Amino acid sequence: MMERFSHISGHKHQISALLGMLERGAVPQGLVLSGAEHSGKSMVAKALAAALLGALETDLSRHPDFISMSPIIRDSGSKAYDLDDIRDMLGRLGQSALHGQTVAIIDDANILSVAAQNALLKTLEEPAGKTVVILVVHELASMLPTILSRVVTIPFSPSADHAVSEELTDDVKNLSSSSLVDRLKVAQTLGKRDAVDIDVLLGALLQQLKHQQKYSSKALNAVLKARERIAANGNFTIALEQLVIQLGTYE
Repeated sequence: MMERFSHISGHKHQISALLGMLERGAVPQGLVLSGAEHSGKSMVAKALAAALLGALETDLSRHPDFISMSPIIRDSGSKAYDLDDIRDMLGRLGQSALHGQTVAIIDDANILSVAAQNALLKTLEEPAGKTVVILVVHELASMLPTILSRVVTIPFSPSADHAVSEELTDDVKNLSSSSLVDRLKVAQTLGKRDAVDIDVLLGALLQQLKHQQKYSSKALNAVLKARERIAANGNFTIALEQLVIQLGTYE
């Protein structure tokens, strides 16, 4: 199964997590691949879709159980989705798959309107048959909390040009390097801060763990679980405290 992803550079631990899901037959119905643009999320999404359908990536566009959605680009250069296109896709997801399951990739899902996300939510809540919906998202904050509470989110590390503030960089170092007492203090401080980009924070934390050679599949899964708890309207401070305690047990 690993050969399905062999053409993709980097993202070792994200791919490892997906391979584990595939091998256990436990790929969730809804997945969000979240991170900065051009970080390779779409490539990973296509490789996963091909693996789920037992097809070659080059044949995906012709596979009867594969659906790919991309926004239209307006004359102004902005991107948008047509609600009718979303409804057509949801109609296809409601039909029986010809070969076991239907897989859909929605690129730039963060620009879906509230109405479109609510329409998608019904499919995630009440699936018709075996389906997997993969949402490629650049700005997680644009997704409805109700959507995020029903999917598994896999964060992709920020690209090299993604700005991480000096203050946040120091916080991340303290989260992964200091004593447990100090880590908990940093988590509490971050929880009180008004504007913290959760995905940038977690992505930077993963990068720091990698730099310290503490980056493992267990650490990645702990970060994913923390992101799920936060997305499900969980308490950010408590989720971060639980995360740093759990990461400490892997050292």
